[in-house]
Amino acid sequence: MTTLILDLDGINDLALEVTKAIIDRNEQTGKIDSPDAGPLAIAAALSDFFEVAAALDQDAVRFDDAELAEFAAHGLDLLDRLAYQLLVLEVMEHRDNMARIFASMGVWLSRQNATLDNLEGIADGFGRLTNGLTDRDDLGAICRLMEEVAEATSNDIRIDDEKDNPYRPWRVLNLNAGIAATRSLDPELMAQTFDNLGRRLPQDLPGFLADGRRQMALQNVPDAVRDVMEQYAAQWPSAPAH
Repeated sequence: MTTLILDLDGINDLALEVTKAIIDRNEQTGKIDSPDAGPLAIAAALSDFFEVAAALDQDAVRFDDAELAEFAAHGLDLLDRLAYQLLVLEVMEHRDNMARIFASMGVWLSRQNATLDNLEGIADGFGRLTNGLTDRDDLGAICRLMEEVAEATSNDIRIDDEKDNPYRPWRVLNLNAGIAATRSLDPELMAQTFDNLGRRLPQDLPGFLADGRRQMALQNVPDAVRDVMEQYAAQWPSAPAH
């Protein structure tokens, strides 16, 4: 079973839990003293966001594409601020929950057909969650959810102009999808994900596959899985070392 929360009420409940922990910590420490941008202000803004999101979820309101993209950007900006406060106040016991909120919200917004122009928290959240998974079904499930988010990403991000930044969210999201697919040992999912990586990150795929081949050489994996890795590694060979 995936660690994500795929219903809005569940995401809201977890966000409220994290927000309350941040408010409590700030009351103890007083580190953030801005009334306009402190935990209480973010809590109020998030409450308003989830109220509108619930109406959207129930088809009580409708947005056009531009309005939906703006609404998504607003919600993700609020989560960015919440995550920043979590770090400032060192509420580290909720870091995994923050990752779940980001990744879950990314999927929920994608399923509302929103265009996503802010992947930073979502990509980091998926990466953190993927690293903690060992079950093959869970890994396959989270890979498919990352693919949903990737398909909802804006064209500006897909252009991938910042290729000199290895930590850019587009790269992080897609490579983690590749990692999850590989670790799921699902040949069909691996092939689909590698095809997507070839379109989205052609400069990274040869190295990714070469590393995968090296790891599989040390492991006992099904022949069908090894065959997929070998097939794609042959199609996307790494440049020879100089």
